[in-house]
Amino acid sequence: MAISKIHPIKHSVLDAINYITNPEKTDDELLVSSFGCSPHTADIEFEQTASYGSKIGNVKAHHIIQSFAPGEISPELAHEIGKKLAMRYTNGEHEFVLATHVDKDHIHNHIIFNSVSFTDHKKYRQNFNSFDKMRTINDELCASYGLSVIKDKERSAEPYYKYKDVRTNNSNRQVLKNTIDSYIPLVDSFDELIEMLKKTGYEIKITNDNYSIKKEGSQRYMRLKNLGDIYTKDAIITRIRYKGIGAVPYIAPPKQEIGLLKDLSDRLDMIKSPAYQNKVALSEVKKIAATYNFLNTHGITSLSAIEEKQDEWSREIKNLRSSIRGYETQIAELKEIYESLERREKYNAVYAGYLKSGKSKQYEEEHSTGMMLFRSACTFLSSKGVDPSTKAADIKARLDELIQKKDALYDEYHKLNSDHKQLMTASKNIETLISRNEKNVTKHKDNSITR
Repeated sequence: MAISKIHPIKHSVLDAINYITNPEKTDDELLVSSFGCSPHTADIEFEQTASYGSKIGNVKAHHIIQSFAPGEISPELAHEIGKKLAMRYTNGEHEFVLATHVDKDHIHNHIIFNSVSFTDHKKYRQNFNSFDKMRTINDELCASYGLSVIKDKERSAEPYYKYKDVRTNNSNRQVLKNTIDSYIPLVDSFDELIEMLKKTGYEIKITNDNYSIKKEGSQRYMRLKNLGDIYTKDAIITRIRYKGIGAVPYIAPPKQEIGLLKDLSDRLDMIKSPAYQNKVALSEVKKIAATYNFLNTHGITSLSAIEEKQDEWSREIKNLRSSIRGYETQIAELKEIYESLERREKYNAVYAGYLKSGKSKQYEEEHSTGMMLFRSACTFLSSKGVDPSTKAADIKARLDELIQKKDALYDEYHKLNSDHKQLMTASKNIETLISRNEKNVTKHKDNSITR
């Protein structure tokens, strides 16, 4: 029996992929595979695919977890079923990374797939039918491999919206939010609010000015900032301050990275001041040199040259992506064939013993797993039109050659993509620098006229 669930990834795809591909959990990454991307660069490739779409939103990827009952399945078979679940659920239109974890008593799969399709660059939309679709595919796969399937539980006659309301209002998270909302009109400061929470049975933990709260007896702390935009410390302070005219939520502005040239310009302004002249760090000189060398190496001396180079590199990146994806598709297909050939060869002796026993039912029951794996491998190879005389070693040689070509393209892609991002940052900051200079000129003229 296998249980499956899905949830969105809104923050770091890299952190999520690093977690699921942990060598200690995946038999030194032997139980890691992917489709349409490389497990080691999937976060970059997801981002690149998403950049071709529009109105992507804040969901960067989706995470499927598929768990099997202890002792019911081997790691290799679990990985094979996970791959088929991912392919069928995404219709083969989304890049994904699959990792099978064997560090616990129950084997389970983690599948992270791109929220944007690489075929039409449209976003995957999760809705109430998504889980039913996944469970249907999951159950069909389990049944086809002879695994047990969970029977539907008796459904409640109560409407879903009532069930949702009860569940939401009774959750520790919602209770804490309701408590904070009710205390805000009664206090005059944030510290007073914290004290009231302590008096009513809440435990408070402060780490680097981050407040974590839990009800006495609960196991997990909840961070204020994770409750929502209007429950951060700054937002609560603002709501207390304006409680007389209604709670005004405070939403912190998004952090913006300081680009190389803008940062350089600001530092140069500081260097000119007498107070700073004796404190110029060596890193500043290195930064100036790095900027100059980058622009000079690529022969970029004007804004028009930057635009031309951006267009040129964008086209090259797109072509490289297309070529890499072509190799990934071929590699994914060959991997399935190679794995099936290996499985057929591994369990061929089991099937030979079955034939030798006169197709004994007892023998088949005693070697059910081996028989099932051998037959599924043969069925798959037949569906792909693979010559029965083909050996796994033959496919391995072709596979290694394709992987080598793909890796060479990846190296070229990463170098070009890195240069392209630096160029985009430089372009934006040059515009900022020019705009600042124009304002200074205008200000100087205005001062001259005034005088």
